Amino acid sequence: MNRKTAMLILALTLTSAAALGGCGSKNEDNNSGSTGSEKAVLQYYTWTDEEDYMKKIVDAFNNAHSDIEVKLNTISNNSNEYSTRIMNNLTGGSRMDVFSINGTADLGTYASKNQLVDLSDRVKSANMDVGAYGPSFQDITDKLTGGVYYALPYRTSQYALFYNKKLFDEADLPYPEQMTWDEYADLAKQLTKGEGSDKQWGGYFADWLTAPLGALQSGSSILDDNLDPEADWLSFLNRIYYDDNSHMSYKQMKAESTDWIKQFEVGNVAMLVNGEWTLNMLQADIASGAADIDFDMAPLPLPAGVDSPITVGGVSTFIGINQRSEHQDAAFEFVKFVAGEEGGSMIADSSVLPAYSSDGTKSSFLQATGIQGSGYFFDAKTVVENQPIAQINEVNRVFSEQRDLYLFQQQDLAKTIDEFEKARQSVLEQ
Repeated sequence: MNRKTAMLILALTLTSAAALGGCGSKNEDNNSGSTGSEKAVLQYYTWTDEEDYMKKIVDAFNNAHSDIEVKLNTISNNSNEYSTRIMNNLTGGSRMDVFSINGTADLGTYASKNQLVDLSDRVKSANMDVGAYGPSFQDITDKLTGGVYYALPYRTSQYALFYNKKLFDEADLPYPEQMTWDEYADLAKQLTKGEGSDKQWGGYFADWLTAPLGALQSGSSILDDNLDPEADWLSFLNRIYYDDNSHMSYKQMKAESTDWIKQFEVGNVAMLVNGEWTLNMLQADIASGAADIDFDMAPLPLPAGVDSPITVGGVSTFIGINQRSEHQDAAFEFVKFVAGEEGGSMIADSSVLPAYSSDGTKSSFLQATGIQGSGYFFDAKTVVENQPIAQINEVNRVFSEQRDLYLFQQQDLAKTIDEFEKARQSVLEQ
């Protein structure tokens, strides 16, 4: 064999070995992925208000799973930025495996556009107790997504009445308990005093709180043919804002972009109607030294003639898997953790109401809040704030538009209801 032939054989041998080595390496990568030896890295998105407790949940999950790592990404929810950017991620093919869903309307939108993984078989195989989420979740699933589980809830919402104990003590008035909306309005008048910068408002009803609470408590909704309960509710708001002058007016709140929780924390407001998230926000500010307020909570006031405690809310926040995720099984493990008892207990530890209801999550919540009135959340019946139909966001929008015109005192109540009915009909016919 001459030198030239020997060199050619050597070159061919090295080339074959390299090719075989390359094939072997590629197969190893594929096999390691299928056997789970390669860590699945999940990109999870939620909004910034949730970062405090979601970071704890993500850290706990990562510590318990050597084969999965969740990366937490947060987006501001101001001016609907979160929903807009999530939709852009979904349609633009951005790397996103799991994401939180803010409200039933967004859940319906993502499901209808085939942007969520159907979790039904996985939920069944995992023997998950969906009954722990309460009847509202099944009602939403049946009506909005045809009985398909496209996401699981991890937070629920309820409204209550928060009050500043110091202001009640100074007025020598007993702390509020269950009362009617009319009794609430009368009490707010008693607690209103002062002028200008020294003004103390008896109550505060935020301008962005658009749900007609009293109407919903009486069994009505903005989808009904008879809108008398909604008209009565708007008339009640006009009373507390303008007739009684016991609440900062709708015009002033809008004009000044008032910080509602700051008004309560600094002692300008005696009573605050708001959602359960208020607990977490107040306690966080107290812990950081940003606020010093002695507060408690009472049941949401009731319409006249309604006897048993009824609040408004229901499961409100969900977690789902992007249809394009390459790690759907790993993603479901994280979804189970967040929406199950472990995640629920960690949410409750932050004074936030978890969707998963059990003795354990209830105990965690009551211990975390440390206030006597928080047990009300588990005693009251909850009616759904937003009806589970695909067009509910649009119906809410046109209701808010007419509500604004009425509370800005630009049109009367009869015209408000009439114009809303026309606009609603147009939305529902689309």
